Amino acid sequence: MGLEVTATCQCGVNTRIMIGGGMANFMTTCFFPCFCERCHTVVQVNLLAKPNRCPQCKTTKVIPYDDPTLSEGAGKRTVANWNIEEKLGRELKLTDGNYKCPQCGRMTLRFAHSGLCWD
Repeated sequence: MGLEVTATCQCGVNTRIMIGGGMANFMTTCFFPCFCERCHTVVQVNLLAKPNRCPQCKTTKVIPYDDPTLSEGAGKRTVANWNIEEKLGRELKLTDGNYKCPQCGRMTLRFAHSGLCWD
């Protein structure tokens, strides 16, 4: 079962992103928030679709938010995680720490569970 997170920043970024996959598509779909270097937005990318592309501008210059270059380090609490080690070689994880905002460039983007789960 997948879940939804919100990504917010003091600069005004406020978006909802689905994480994971559902019962019918978990073998081919693993949504996760990514930093689009061209659009300068947080986008939802299917990490199992190769190559990974921004759904808006179609660039392959997207970085998943579990990349250590996009955070100041792990927060205290896990906001979302998805065990995809078999297909991607790692467990995807977001915490309540600070992440790089694609709009303002500061480490002030925060993720939170929206309360929505989907299947």
